[in-house]
Amino acid sequence: MYRYLRNTHLFTGLFCCLFLLMYGVSSVQMAHNRWFNLRPTVTEAEFPVRGDSPRAIALELMADHGVRGELMQVRGAAFRIQRPGTVYEVQYVGGTAKVKTNVAGFMGMLNRIHHVGGLWHEYTLTNVWAFFVGAVSVGLLILGGTGIYLWFKIHQERVIGTVLLVAGLAYGLTLVVMIRTA
Repeated sequence: MYRYLRNTHLFTGLFCCLFLLMYGVSSVQMAHNRWFNLRPTVTEAEFPVRGDSPRAIALELMADHGVRGELMQVRGAAFRIQRPGTVYEVQYVGGTAKVKTNVAGFMGMLNRIHHVGGLWHEYTLTNVWAFFVGAVSVGLLILGGTGIYLWFKIHQERVIGTVLLVAGLAYGLTLVVMIRTA
């Protein structure tokens, strides 16, 4: 049992590691955004469209002109199609769609995927990312549970483990209180 839980702990930690590093880098970018160049590259184009509703025009732009993402913020004759790191601002008038493309680069993409919530999006890759966020969340619970069990089985390290566990809980709760009161 010990060996099985140790291997589970190891492989779960390895799986979660890259996702946690990505979240750490994107958190630094959000806290210190002056350190990074986040100005998007902006291009504009016009396309003839046949559709008469925002959804029909969005589907046409996606099928015929390489626009990818999720339809968002529909306001009359204007809407957005967005995916992490790229936003297409579309305005359509009389059979023509004016598309303004903002590409934020790698750090902008990290910023946007840091905020992805929920599991049901129109854009498939956002759903895939949301699934992995859920898997990492479950993985962290497994990592904590197996870590406490493994620590408890090694009798020599119980005292230092208890000190570290209490210090970690105190640190985490202090951060939560500080965030909630800020």
